Amino acid sequence: MAGFLSPRTYNFYVASLIEELQRDALNSSVQVTGLLQKCLVVGSKLKIPELTTWARKELDGYPQEPVPKYREVYGFPQVLNPLRGYQPLQCQRAEHLRLFSSVPFNQPIGELEHSLKRAEASGSDGFHVSYSAEMEIALRKAIRPSLGLTPSLLVNASQFQKILDAVRKSVLEWALELEAAGVKGDGMSFSAEEKKRAHSVTYNIATNIYGNVERSQVGVTGNGNVQHDAGPHPDMDDLRKIVADLRDNLEEFKLQRAERSELEADIQTLSAQAASPRPKISIIKESLASVRNILEGIVGNLAAAAILRQIGR
Repeated sequence: MAGFLSPRTYNFYVASLIEELQRDALNSSVQVTGLLQKCLVVGSKLKIPELTTWARKELDGYPQEPVPKYREVYGFPQVLNPLRGYQPLQCQRAEHLRLFSSVPFNQPIGELEHSLKRAEASGSDGFHVSYSAEMEIALRKAIRPSLGLTPSLLVNASQFQKILDAVRKSVLEWALELEAAGVKGDGMSFSAEEKKRAHSVTYNIATNIYGNVERSQVGVTGNGNVQHDAGPHPDMDDLRKIVADLRDNLEEFKLQRAERSELEADIQTLSAQAASPRPKISIIKESLASVRNILEGIVGNLAAAAILRQIGR
């Protein structure tokens, strides 16, 4: 047939999945959702559960699971006044303001990309994300509840963009590590040797965990829902900080004699464990659980709410 070119006339180059991942990760016009879907395919074909699990969580969200550190977002605590709109949340101590200025974010990547597009289209770069039910109750009690003020965190769009950038960077680094190990693939397939080599690569994309969170929502200049921390391995510096804050605010808690005695015993136990060269995690957890039960009974105390959040971390 005139004008027909046989495929044999040219040597067509077909990029492997690993090369496609690298190319797409470097292309900012490629959505992170599509990048993760391709990442899921590669991880499944190479039988790497760490990577497939991470990709699925990013695609589906982290409804009741720990989130990676890069999903912690920072902003400005505010309250919604029915008469005056959003106003800064006034905290008596700068430390409380710092503790309430960040939340873990667990929405699926697709929803996050959609929210950012909607914000760009509307000309807005602000998101309001509400606190967990536990934290909101404590904050409401402390900010003149008769006014019906609703606390939330004002977050700039750049905080959500950094999540997308972190995921894109993780995929790129993963693809580069696979290529360095000799795993490239042939189109959509990988040889047995490449699958073996893939398991020699160290994967640490999502090892830096922030804490457990409730199901998240986010809205452009609207209200969302995020947060509830509960990390499994206490950091000794954080533990010493909790002990110090408990001692500093003991009088402010205004506890009954029995509760105060129990809290003082817990403080002594935690202090001893924090100073021990071989702290016992089980004892720390039990003592922190006891402290949490006592502090949760204190209504409208910002210091107690702040320490509860520290315990969550």
